[in-house]
Amino acid sequence: MKKILLFIVLLAFSNVITAQCYEQITFGGAHTTGKRSNGTLWGWGFGSWGELLTTNETEPNPIQLGNATDWNKVTNGVVNTFAIKNNGTLWGCGSNQLGSLGVNSNTQNFATFQQITAATNWVKVAPSYFFTIALKADGTIWAWGQNDTYQLGNSPATAQQLFPIQVGTASDWVDIATGTNRTAFAIKSNGTIWGWGSNPSSIIVSGSSTTSVITPTQVGTSNDWVKMSVGSQHILAQKQDGTLWSWGGGPALGVGGTPNVTNIPQQISTDVWTSFSTGSATSFGVKSDGTLWAWGVNTNGQLADGTTTNKSVPTQIGTDTNWHSVQARNFATTMAVKTDGTVWFWGRNYYGEFGIGTSYDLNFYTTPQQTPGVCVTTLATPTFENEIALQVLPNPANDVVRIQYNLDATNAQLEVYDIAGRSISTNVLSSSIGDLQLNTSSYLSGIYIVVVKQDGVLLAQKKLIIE
Repeated sequence: MKKILLFIVLLAFSNVITAQCYEQITFGGAHTTGKRSNGTLWGWGFGSWGELLTTNETEPNPIQLGNATDWNKVTNGVVNTFAIKNNGTLWGCGSNQLGSLGVNSNTQNFATFQQITAATNWVKVAPSYFFTIALKADGTIWAWGQNDTYQLGNSPATAQQLFPIQVGTASDWVDIATGTNRTAFAIKSNGTIWGWGSNPSSIIVSGSSTTSVITPTQVGTSNDWVKMSVGSQHILAQKQDGTLWSWGGGPALGVGGTPNVTNIPQQISTDVWTSFSTGSATSFGVKSDGTLWAWGVNTNGQLADGTTTNKSVPTQIGTDTNWHSVQARNFATTMAVKTDGTVWFWGRNYYGEFGIGTSYDLNFYTTPQQTPGVCVTTLATPTFENEIALQVLPNPANDVVRIQYNLDATNAQLEVYDIAGRSISTNVLSSSIGDLQLNTSSYLSGIYIVVVKQDGVLLAQKKLIIE
């Protein structure tokens, strides 16, 4: 009996130490990448273009992407990979079609990481098929690659742009996203949302789908947007209260088919959503109760509800209440993570997308399948902002920031982080309601996050712009 028990313990221990656990995991549609706690990058899935630093068509098991140990964050394009180092430099590998890597070269692909300009203040990348936009810490947006429908926000329209150029002159952008149909969106520090490029299904402005929007143009008049995800013909966007809205066209709007096409944001439900993502003609989301939902085109069972029936309103996937986040792209595969850190896929595993050691699988999986031995160790908190609980004034700011808070907690902790996630200051809030004066004269210009926690639990957060 003791020998049997010892064997079970050793087996369990072996499973733990051989598991591939990541602080961050990012899905690109056909390949997945992850950053480990030691600063290394890993990935699996489709690799023909060099996006996994190989030229193998399939990589069904996690492989390390180079030897560097100073990576900070990673983002996947469809057939390329972008990563930012701890020093703020931006690097890319994989497809460089039409200049989509931004490395000032006509070479079609790179199987090693290439540095993108000498800048050291990159904070976020939003790659599409053949073009890419990126955000710097100074609040400016830069773009490169295909520009045939002004998706780079610059005139004249051109077949390709080989190196980054600035989008307009504004320096108060705080978030970016790209669609799979030559469209780009961004959010300003004042909470307004803007779009440019192709205009399928009136996704930016009311009008013909052949009309292109040359420069960033505001969508609607709301000033409380905080996050977005863009598909082929539609967009999902979240407000500060956690509600989810959509516009554009098709069943992936999630509003029951009425209207079918609109550039006016439509509220999907009154629920609070903690994660959401668009596919080409699909939408996925996780509610604050941990349930997973899907809607849109379902001809191949891509909504993971076990059917092939299209859904024009959110439909729950299974009955589990421990889902954390979901990521979809313009392919036949979707990834989701549970609150216990386990990683799940559904759809196709043709290129080894599931990371389970097999590939060239012609089956289509219509329910979530777990990837054994892969886990996420650091689960990000919900990204919508609690406006009532936390006010940061003025914003943008210079030398002094006034922070007003109204919490259902005492002895909470207020922390300020820079965009790279480094802690800048910490203050203990002795009362549940108060007004804190924060000296920011020593802060560098850029984007910061003000976070209020109690015993490690997020109570509220707010973006802060320092001019």
